[in-house]
Amino acid sequence: MSDLPALLRRHRLLAILRGVPACHAPRLVGTLRGAGLGLFEVALSDAHGLDALKAVRAAHPDLILGAGTVVTPALARQAQAAGAGFLVTPHLVPEVAQAVHEQGLGLLMGALTPTEIAQALALGSAAVKVFPAATFGPEYFRQLRGPYPDVPLLAVGGVDATNLGAYLRAGALGAGLGGALTRTDWNDPDWAALHAAGAAAVASLGELL
Repeated sequence: MSDLPALLRRHRLLAILRGVPACHAPRLVGTLRGAGLGLFEVALSDAHGLDALKAVRAAHPDLILGAGTVVTPALARQAQAAGAGFLVTPHLVPEVAQAVHEQGLGLLMGALTPTEIAQALALGSAAVKVFPAATFGPEYFRQLRGPYPDVPLLAVGGVDATNLGAYLRAGALGAGLGGALTRTDWNDPDWAALHAAGAAAVASLGELL
């Protein structure tokens, strides 16, 4: 996915579905799309992941869709077969980077320190997922902007509508939002509240653009 950098600059927000049952994942994506979000990742860190990814791809064939928490080449192949166009890692995984490039997918690699950020870029990451962002907060991004003014950084981990603006003002290109967009009782989802959470994130972003 050679256009992933441009997509990140356009959308700025990456909605992360983690722990969302496959039976609800397509409706959640539709709800969040209705709120204005356009870039999605389904995390493969639990038993729901692959089935949810397949369900979302089937229901939303036009969606810009990634798979997250991809930590092995085998999982990278499964993610592509399930419909992912880009892969996201929580840390540096050179073997996944190689698989991504062989398969012609996009890559977002997780990193935290300056050395890891440089390594992620060298491995071909379209942008660097700084995770967990909340550990150091927006000021960390402001400090990174000094030596790395042009590096595209995504704040992921502990980001929501209340602090999104602070990260962007500090220099983050965008952010990945997980629990802030998916927090509900999946035995009885509150769809109105989920739509409101998505709309709040988009509104917070819009104030800065």
